Amino acid sequence: RLATHPTKMVRSLGRSIILLFLILAATASTGEEEASDDDIGRIVQSLFRFPASKLGPEFEQLLNLWYDEWLYTTNNENGTAIITPDPSGKQHALQSVSIPATTLFRRQCYGAAPIKSPQFTNLYNNLEQRRKEIEFQYIQDPKEEMTMLHTMVKRFYPAFSTVDNHSGTSAAVHLHKKKVVSIEDTIHAKTNLPLDYDSPSKLAFQTLKLSSPDTTDNDVDDSPTQQWSWRPAGQFSNRGMSNFLQWRVKFFHTMRTKFQRQLSKETPGFKFSHGRPSGMYWYPPGAVREWHSNYLDLIGNTKEKKTGNEKIYASQTWRMYFIRTVRDEEFDGLLQNLGVGGSSADVDDHSAMHIIPGEDEGITLDVLQKAGARPLTKEEKQRQWKDEFAEEYSNSTFAGEEVVDSGEEGTLNRNSVWRLPDKNGYVTFFRLPKLFHCIVSEEVHRYSLGFAFSDDEVQALLKLAKVDFDVYGEGYGIGTDEL
Repeated sequence: RLATHPTKMVRSLGRSIILLFLILAATASTGEEEASDDDIGRIVQSLFRFPASKLGPEFEQLLNLWYDEWLYTTNNENGTAIITPDPSGKQHALQSVSIPATTLFRRQCYGAAPIKSPQFTNLYNNLEQRRKEIEFQYIQDPKEEMTMLHTMVKRFYPAFSTVDNHSGTSAAVHLHKKKVVSIEDTIHAKTNLPLDYDSPSKLAFQTLKLSSPDTTDNDVDDSPTQQWSWRPAGQFSNRGMSNFLQWRVKFFHTMRTKFQRQLSKETPGFKFSHGRPSGMYWYPPGAVREWHSNYLDLIGNTKEKKTGNEKIYASQTWRMYFIRTVRDEEFDGLLQNLGVGGSSADVDDHSAMHIIPGEDEGITLDVLQKAGARPLTKEEKQRQWKDEFAEEYSNSTFAGEEVVDSGEEGTLNRNSVWRLPDKNGYVTFFRLPKLFHCIVSEEVHRYSLGFAFSDDEVQALLKLAKVDFDVYGEGYGIGTDEL
């Protein structure tokens, strides 16, 4: 019938086209609104750093629990907690930071492969996944866990170490190669390292507290000794703490009483949802945590079973770390023997978090600079090939490689390495999971107390600290009002 009325057919077709256009436009608009709705109310910036004192005396009470019942500190005449490195752990650390695994990951912190390269993402994401799987197995024997990690890390050696007469066809050779053997002109040049110091049995170190013969199963040895477990490739963690559950209960209670009441003064009605301590770490000089993004921390232990906590893990998109740095007289003496090292009173900027901006839209040049981050210096870039812990990589092809500084003329190279120098007594906030970062310590013992928070909890913390931040919504969005 339409065929016999061409005018009506055209009109009908025109109306159909207009209707289809309106439907598509409405659908697109709805999609845009839904996408932006996900961001509305969320903090724009992904990185903050400021003195912990801005969080008030109630936060200091949380720190005192850490000092008194974890690190067993003493106070100086100014009331500052004095952290003394655990002697047995320190002796082990000063040897273990020179093993190939620690060295290759430490040197990568100063010059990673381009973040968009599959070599970078595959290498570090796969390593992070395997580490997380091992942690979630909750192996009863910590030495067995250390052995598994050591074996896993050794599989990555070919991506870093020198391969003679290599044809260059392997994808692994596109990563920077750092020589990973410690022989001479190093911090241990005048010491006697065990021949098997990089074996799994040596790396599987933990300051476990053993019960005395006359104690029962219910009578635990609680003498004040720090409890640490060596974690390949180069860090200590909180495994092995005696009375850990009791400590967590105390910490949880203090967070949700005195500290929460203080937060509610700036944010009326505020209550912690699932904010929690996420870990305590000790990085001795030379220690490192390899590049990672914590992307699996937003999933939790859900691979084998559903725990009902998936939404909780997914909501905790922020990490906050309180940092204390401590110099070591013995280690400073070793540095002086090599003709390097800073002042014994200088504790800042001798450890750091290195970050790669990558695809995190909350990391801009202004955000980095306000947090105190900076590009690596020429001397720091040279630590890709030589530091005090392992010999120089002699291949001039890599040692002479030119690295373009980021941040020049107001621009940001999003694939560059930025250094956020540690400052004693500061807290750092950063958002997961797009931000690749690594931790490295050059001359100090770095102690960190970590927290996992939601975006709403971080907003309350920043308000308490009187730190400026932006939130999406009310005319603010990606592409507008750039920081």
